[in-house]
Amino acid sequence: MLDLTHKTYQQMGSSRGFVPLRPFGPSIGHATLPQELVDDFNADMDKGEGIDWSHNLVGNVSQELQISPEVLVPHTKFFSDVALHYVGDYAARYCEPFDPEIKPRVHINAAWYVKSSAGDFNPAHLHTNTEFSCIGYLQMPEDIEKEWESEKDHYPCGGMVEFLHGSHSFLGKPSFMVKPQVGDFFFFPADLMHTVYPFKSDGERRSFSMNIIITEKEKDNGVSKEANS
Repeated sequence: MLDLTHKTYQQMGSSRGFVPLRPFGPSIGHATLPQELVDDFNADMDKGEGIDWSHNLVGNVSQELQISPEVLVPHTKFFSDVALHYVGDYAARYCEPFDPEIKPRVHINAAWYVKSSAGDFNPAHLHTNTEFSCIGYLQMPEDIEKEWESEKDHYPCGGMVEFLHGSHSFLGKPSFMVKPQVGDFFFFPADLMHTVYPFKSDGERRSFSMNIIITEKEKDNGVSKEANS
């Protein structure tokens, strides 16, 4: 993992200035998937091939297949850019500057597709043996919008993902509900709990997830400091 040295709150602003502190709660990064990536991953899912990855996961879904390196590798720059932007934003806000001789490297240590049908769900869970995780959306059931807008549903959540952290408090909400759209990509710490609710609409809900570790590579001698995870 990256060796980050956190600033003190005195270092984050002048004594007269207002310094917004964020001691609780992880952030969630959002980006938009390139259309070429969405097309390539959907085409790969259409084949229905690949290694069954369900034994590593908790989801009660139709299919979970490993993303093959042949399909994944051409798009690793996008994932690397998002990961480094996420960590860089955090470091710029809360940490001392990086040693310029240290260059972060992004390692994808697991990547898989998730195909869901009506009634499927994913219980609240976190990802282990990694540092960061992500979710990208490739396809949603055609009538899911109608399901969300149904007057019979007083708390629409079918097919949505909900991130969970902490407990309810004044000015503090313990969950973040996401209504997925094709192309949405969310990046977050691996120990952030999240769950996916079942839906009723016909058709497939397609997404993918990855586990990611960021290590340090010293520029002068090429030695990588591998993460303890």
